[in-house]
Amino acid sequence: MTSSIEIKKLKRKNGDNKKINLSGGTVLDGLPSSTGLVNAIASECLIRSTGTELVAFLDSPDFPPLSVVTNYVPQYPIRIYVNENLKVAFFVSDINIDKILQRDVANAILEWTMENDCKLIISAQGIQFTPSLAASQDDNLKGNESQNECDEIKSDQNGLSESSAPYALTADSYAVTSTDSAARLIAGHGNYFSHLRSGTITGIPAILLNEGALTNLDVIVFLVNVIPDIPDFRAAAAVSEAVSKIVPNLSCDIGSLMVEAQLIETRMKKVRDEHKKTSYIA
Repeated sequence: MTSSIEIKKLKRKNGDNKKINLSGGTVLDGLPSSTGLVNAIASECLIRSTGTELVAFLDSPDFPPLSVVTNYVPQYPIRIYVNENLKVAFFVSDINIDKILQRDVANAILEWTMENDCKLIISAQGIQFTPSLAASQDDNLKGNESQNECDEIKSDQNGLSESSAPYALTADSYAVTSTDSAARLIAGHGNYFSHLRSGTITGIPAILLNEGALTNLDVIVFLVNVIPDIPDFRAAAAVSEAVSKIVPNLSCDIGSLMVEAQLIETRMKKVRDEHKKTSYIA
């Protein structure tokens, strides 16, 4: 079946529509998922801290007819921002993507990445985290301090759930990689995240990983703890920190994130709530 996703380039005001130069750069998947808004908040913080240019939109007849108005300007809900100096691009969205369309959206990210000669894709996914379970299992960790890797993370239909190993409930973040070269990128940062040995990933990050492994494209997916009914600020900060370890000169003002994340999360949830009757909003 032919993909229904179209990438529409934004015409620059000065009439200069030359191709952007991101050769060797990095693409960040900032699309929200069923596990929360971790990707979206982290990407928004990185965009605001770094300074980017809006260059394109994703559109499809299968998307809801929606315009998101920000600072008086109407925009498509799914957008692409770039910083040519840092050679980094962000895919961001104010809506969740229905499962039926996730493969097409992931393929659009992959095609855009290859068309622009980018070498790395970074994504993230939340691990459902229950503080009471973590507290009850903390004593087990004290008797097993030599354990330094998660043995297995099991998936449910909403994404990642608690691990069968206690350590996964207390680790700040994990990383999954599609290639040996991507694994080498995270090898020097063991103090910040652990390389996941086994488990399952769902949604767009899963498709990016699988296609990356198939085509030898570097893909890294970070897994961070998210607590149900608690704002995703901390998890988003963890993702931002992890990304900054991999991408040179890319950083997030964590202080600003904590101040602005509530506004970002409220705005995105408002968009989702206003259109919750459609099949495109989780």
